[in-house]
Amino acid sequence: MTATTPQDLSTELAERGWRTETVIEPDGSETYVQIPLTSEEFLHPQQGYRLPNSTFHDDAAGDAKDMLTRRYADDPTTAVFRDLIIKWGIPHLKNHCPDTFVVFGLQNKEQIRTEFVVSEEGVLPSLIIEVVSPHYRKEDRQTKVKHYAQAGVQEYLIIDRRTQRRQVIEEVLGYRLVDGQYLPLTPDDEGRIFCETVGLLIGLQDGRVVMEDAQTGERLLNSLELEQRATQAEQRATQAEQRAARLAQLLQAQGIDPEQI
Repeated sequence: MTATTPQDLSTELAERGWRTETVIEPDGSETYVQIPLTSEEFLHPQQGYRLPNSTFHDDAAGDAKDMLTRRYADDPTTAVFRDLIIKWGIPHLKNHCPDTFVVFGLQNKEQIRTEFVVSEEGVLPSLIIEVVSPHYRKEDRQTKVKHYAQAGVQEYLIIDRRTQRRQVIEEVLGYRLVDGQYLPLTPDDEGRIFCETVGLLIGLQDGRVVMEDAQTGERLLNSLELEQRATQAEQRATQAEQRAARLAQLLQAQGIDPEQI
């Protein structure tokens, strides 16, 4: 039997996520042990659980939250949450902790929340977005489809990126609630899903989440893209000022007052 190395354990924890358990040693001291999550614990995490992550997962979920937050920044009744436990208050349906979700009709958008209690909020999430965790692909792509439909979530979007036969496959799946059941949404020619709840076409492009307003065609930008655009605009303005200054010098050298032109 092959012994588990620290590197193997570290990889397993990263892929499966973990919870921390306190172990009392014979001498009375306490040791904290990281225990890999089970499938059930991944589906219904509690406070303190560390869910599996990767750079793609973090970027995709973060960008989705970022762009949607900006879209509804001026709407006091619409909020976007990430990694917040939802307590449905439905018999036989345990809590979930979606990567990102959008809620309309909130009363206290700016309230600090450590969990989203549906019975207290009085509203359900309208859109849930999950980025598939490779170790729990079945849970994200199948089990949660049933759970979120049971909860009454209007739309469920799944973002998946995997390698199959050395080929990277990017896929976005969508479901919309019709008569209490989820019906799959058909992607467009670019593989994007139209999310009616937020009025967006959402897809994947070279490993990045792309969102486009379905009516105007305007692409939503994340914080980094907005910062880059602002920097480029500033650089163009500086270059224009420098060109104007050089032109003014040339005119002055020829005895022409630039202010008179």
